[in-house]
Amino acid sequence: MKTEKFIFFLFNIIMLFLILKVSNLYADSLELNNGDRLTGKIIEITNDQLSFCSDIIGTISIRRSDVKKIEREEPFEVSFMNGETVQGKIAITNGNLIVIENENKQSVSWEEVQKIIPISESTPQDKIEKEDKRKWSGSGKVLASLQKGTTDTTNFESGVTVLGKRMKDFINIELSGAYGEVESEINTRRYNGSFRYQYYPEKKWYIYTDAGAERDEGRKLGLRGQVGGGTGYEILSQPRQTWSIEGALMLTHEEWLPYVPFQKEKVKQEKIQEGLNQVVNSSQRLIQDPTDVASLGGILGGTVKVFNPLGNAEKTTNDFTSLKLGSKYTRKILHSDLSHNLTFEPSLERFDYYRINSLTNLSTPVSRNVSVELTVSNEYDSEHQKRDIEPWEHRLSAGVKYEFGKKE
Repeated sequence: MKTEKFIFFLFNIIMLFLILKVSNLYADSLELNNGDRLTGKIIEITNDQLSFCSDIIGTISIRRSDVKKIEREEPFEVSFMNGETVQGKIAITNGNLIVIENENKQSVSWEEVQKIIPISESTPQDKIEKEDKRKWSGSGKVLASLQKGTTDTTNFESGVTVLGKRMKDFINIELSGAYGEVESEINTRRYNGSFRYQYYPEKKWYIYTDAGAERDEGRKLGLRGQVGGGTGYEILSQPRQTWSIEGALMLTHEEWLPYVPFQKEKVKQEKIQEGLNQVVNSSQRLIQDPTDVASLGGILGGTVKVFNPLGNAEKTTNDFTSLKLGSKYTRKILHSDLSHNLTFEPSLERFDYYRINSLTNLSTPVSRNVSVELTVSNEYDSEHQKRDIEPWEHRLSAGVKYEFGKKE
């Protein structure tokens, strides 16, 4: 009987030891600057507070600066002020935060951190997929633009951007337009719309599909429609800066106008004047030399130009396949966001026809949802002589952007 009691007592001691051992193995541990150690569960960490739960002392808040070391087997999700999120283990060294993601260590300033929450690696996949709902956000902006190129003018533009993001993909929709007039005469009409779906089969590698349409009457562009798809790779993917390169195959349809629409009357009067001058000059030559047959042709041609100044000018169309090679770079500078997009689009059917687009944007927040924007846009068309337009189109825009929805 005593032997049975002893075995039962020993069994309970062993089980209690195992329970405590397993409990300590999966518990979070804190080491404070004063030497104290706490064991329990981390609830949330911000740049100034840490919420911690222990069976002995309950839930408490600790100043983050008082924490010397954090020990936890399972990873955290780190959310940054710019909306980026990273999953991995963390460590604190000399007051700085170290994020360890796939064996890559990255030092992060606490001022960049919005919050840190623990996650479980053993979370069922179906639960992750269920919680991975698309998060929608967006922005609207109003800008004043100074444009130099085929049409030199100052105008106003506005745009709306909507972003729907999940863990492995996102949808981006952009709509914009510009309008301007001088002395009640329209000198700018520009519209643009684009759609992109991007999916990440791997962490840094993505595939995407693009579709877009634009009209720029000031550059004699009646319509440019594009649809296609490609792939890209993120060379840099850090909280403060990103850089990716990509390439796509695009089907392009272009319609070019014979003249700038809002300058139709001006062009018409110029052609009429040219016709009158041609009639007068040819008549003078014919009076001086009645045998000059060419003068009769000049009179006839000038007369036709006077009565039909615009001739039979019609828009020209162009359908072709092109490459779209691009580079996208973003960087956090203090509290501002700098981005630069560069694309090179050569035709696969005529290699001497290509376009270059460069877009640089600096956005500085003045409140939680409002930012001041500065944008520089440059566009080059290799067929500017054929279109009778300037080779470069430059735009400098400044204005205000309002953001809505959740960035995370």
